[in-house]
Amino acid sequence: SGLLLAHALAENLRPVEAAGEMPALSSRVESQDAVYDTTPRVRLRLAQGDPAGALTDVRSLPENVGDLGSPADAVAEAAGLDPGWLRTFLDGLHVQGEVLASPRMAAARGRLALYEGRNDEALAELRQAVATFEEGGFLLDVWHAGRALAEAEARSGDPDAAGRRLNAIAAASEAEGARLAARLARETAARLGVEVAAAPDHIDGAENGDAVATGERMVSVLFADVRGYTEMSGRSTPADMVGRIGSLQRWASQEVARRKGIIDKFGGDSVMATFNVSGQTVDHTLQALQAAIALIDKASLAGLPVGAGIAVGPAVVGRLAESANVSVLGEVTNLAARLQAQSAAGEVTMSEEAHRRVQDWLAGRGTAVERVELHLKGFGAPVVAYRVRASAEAGLRA
Repeated sequence: SGLLLAHALAENLRPVEAAGEMPALSSRVESQDAVYDTTPRVRLRLAQGDPAGALTDVRSLPENVGDLGSPADAVAEAAGLDPGWLRTFLDGLHVQGEVLASPRMAAARGRLALYEGRNDEALAELRQAVATFEEGGFLLDVWHAGRALAEAEARSGDPDAAGRRLNAIAAASEAEGARLAARLARETAARLGVEVAAAPDHIDGAENGDAVATGERMVSVLFADVRGYTEMSGRSTPADMVGRIGSLQRWASQEVARRKGIIDKFGGDSVMATFNVSGQTVDHTLQALQAAIALIDKASLAGLPVGAGIAVGPAVVGRLAESANVSVLGEVTNLAARLQAQSAAGEVTMSEEAHRRVQDWLAGRGTAVERVELHLKGFGAPVVAYRVRASAEAGLRA
């Protein structure tokens, strides 16, 4: 069915295709329908990098949706941002007997205990859930619940066990094509500060740097940077800033890869990305703009005010030395960096050519665009640029 296909695509980290296959919400009122729908929809949201959307979705479910056990575990997976709501949801379920002892209920109770800091209870419930899923051969459930178990292990003072578990989950799920489970395992490891092997390169979403022959391309370059980073660092603890910048870099990697770009470099609180390194992408400027909008939107939720700049132009692209990363050389990179420096928090400043390529898309959304002439360092004449607000208030979303 379309729902099963959408679920498989989401687990394979192909959220655009998954969203296209996902059927409309059932108009039927039986809770059984929500049982089937919930897990695929939660996983799609997670594949999209939208945990807040996953929480919004599960909050709209019928109160009795977990009375049969499933999908209480998926609801709990989505509700990490609001443990209080999850407790109310679980307390309101009418479960008994075999359902009460089911692995899905155990996983849900374990996640709630984890969110509330009851680590011993989390360990017991999640170990039971993972063991039962393993006995039944439910690998996706083993991997997703196992991620929470690893976090409980780390919080209980056993980071080595957490690292072993997360490494095993990442390797096994990656081998089976369940790339969402692998990505989430690596994100959990990064958050916990445990080492997990890096993800292998994939070419079905982002451009394949290994396959890029050195040559000149017309590319779109995106620079993004946190505004007021130095002042913000003075008001926050080092651990808090490390966590927030880590989230920023993770979101940038996700949004750029989703739109067939590559990350050129991270510079602390700044990001440089290039689109169309292969020379085969037609709408690369739109992809760059959408990545910038999504990154600014997500960063704002973490209290990080980000501004961005985008420029289009020719550049020499390729590996300039054996085993080196893909390099992008050309005036376009300097222009994008200078435009980024002119952007306030929540703004994207584009070169004239970049704006020309996306103006129809912007007009279709009724987005206000400001034309400006900027005096940029390294450019003899004033540079015509266009500025947009990348914010929900402006009605502009990727």
